[in-house]
Amino acid sequence: MVAADDTKVVLTTRIPLSQNDNKEILLVTLNRPEKKNCFNTQLCHELATIFHDAANEIQNYDNNPIDGDDDTDNESEQKLVAIIITGAGRSFCAGADLSNPPNPLYQSMDLPHHLRWNPVYQMERVGVPIIGVLRGHASC
Repeated sequence: MVAADDTKVVLTTRIPLSQNDNKEILLVTLNRPEKKNCFNTQLCHELATIFHDAANEIQNYDNNPIDGDDDTDNESEQKLVAIIITGAGRSFCAGADLSNPPNPLYQSMDLPHHLRWNPVYQMERVGVPIIGVLRGHASC
């Protein structure tokens, strides 16, 4: 889900750990600095999608282990080893955007068909460390 002006409210960057291996860290940046990165429906959907995709990437690796050859094949190694989440501007996240709050139905754990859009549920599925880099307001 993207805003009418096609502005993404969550940005991602893959950062290599070193030049010698295929390991990466995923940097996730909440990008609503004018609203102190408050959660709205779009931010929740984008965040849930990012973590959903990361979890699927890791699960695909886990379901397709290296075939036992002695050859080192960097393409068959799990690339994503950690996720860092931060906020653009002076705040990490000041909570919910009261002028446009996230849809509470999508956040309910009681409605399994809505879990696809629940960022916390998707974060639980990831299986790698998630590190928060916080400054300023932080009331998620």
